[in-house]
Amino acid sequence: MAGAAYRSLVMRVLILQEFAVLLATAALACCLALPSLAADAYKVEELGALHGGSSIGTALNLSGQVVGWSGFRDGGETSAFLRSRPGSLLALGTLPNGDYSAAFAINKFGTVVGRSNTGTSTHAFLWTGDGGLRDLGVLPGDNSSAASDINDRGEVVGVSTGPRGPHAFLWTKVLGMRTLGQVGSEARGVNASGAIVGVVKGASGDTAFLWTARDGMVNLGTLPGDLTSEAGRISDSERIVGSSTGSGGTRAVMWTKDREIQNLGTLHSGDYSSAFDINNSGQIVGTSDTSLGSRAFLWTRETGMVDLNTLIPSNSNIVLTSAQAINERGQIVAIGGTHHDLTRDRMMDMDDDQHAGPVHVFLLTPSVTR
Repeated sequence: MAGAAYRSLVMRVLILQEFAVLLATAALACCLALPSLAADAYKVEELGALHGGSSIGTALNLSGQVVGWSGFRDGGETSAFLRSRPGSLLALGTLPNGDYSAAFAINKFGTVVGRSNTGTSTHAFLWTGDGGLRDLGVLPGDNSSAASDINDRGEVVGVSTGPRGPHAFLWTKVLGMRTLGQVGSEARGVNASGAIVGVVKGASGDTAFLWTARDGMVNLGTLPGDLTSEAGRISDSERIVGSSTGSGGTRAVMWTKDREIQNLGTLHSGDYSSAFDINNSGQIVGTSDTSLGSRAFLWTRETGMVDLNTLIPSNSNIVLTSAQAINERGQIVAIGGTHHDLTRDRMMDMDDDQHAGPVHVFLLTPSVTR
């Protein structure tokens, strides 16, 4: 009996010790998670502009290369750009006889896609460092096109337009450009496996779609009671982001792998938000209106929608109005304004008369590796 009592006492001590270790581990985990919500959760780097004007960043890859477009503040001499780390913006130029271009996506190999005018029309392009701009052409019978995304297999998606109306397209190096079939459709995003998302524009309203080689084009629907929806990007884990619109306004949404739609809400009870990108960890970025104007947001399942301006140093003297893209390292491309006395609680919207000058593009890098 004495031996049994002793063994029982030892077991209780060991259990208490293990419980104490678990508590300490949980407390440490909480402490380590705090930087993700702190005001210095991200380091902010302004990426500059061509001609000292405005810049719009649209996408980035795992290496932190950023693409977009930049030109004079009045919109003149606008060119697609690539910004590699470290380095200044590299103007990618235009197609022959063009004077405008914009880049919308980049894959891990540094291949860039977008659109450029040609003097008479606008065509989708593909850019590589050793080949420059390549005209991807248009679908038969069409006269203009634009490329919106590219995956690491080199598959490009976008829209081709002509007398028949817009058609979503898929371009590959082997097969060239082919239609996804639905008139009024625009392809916006493609993931690693070739699943494509976008929007079908119709007389009764716009509808988000998912296209796969197996199922073709599938209607993703809207939030309950809403009338229209759009899909912009799809992660490799097949989560899709975009927006849903109804009488109550526009809401950023996410469709799960099971095609269930989730309302991501807005900042500060606004009536507009839209999600622009998602990474494979489920981090989502976009923009939401507030009483002070548009504000960039980061959404995660743990925190919900958070104003990105609260996650950067308070003395940054910038206001981020929209978060455009996020990569697998958690780096974010955002746009906003900068001024010596600009604070996050000051009224500012890049679309109104009170904005702080040219649009600036910023790269946000997590202060703590995630």
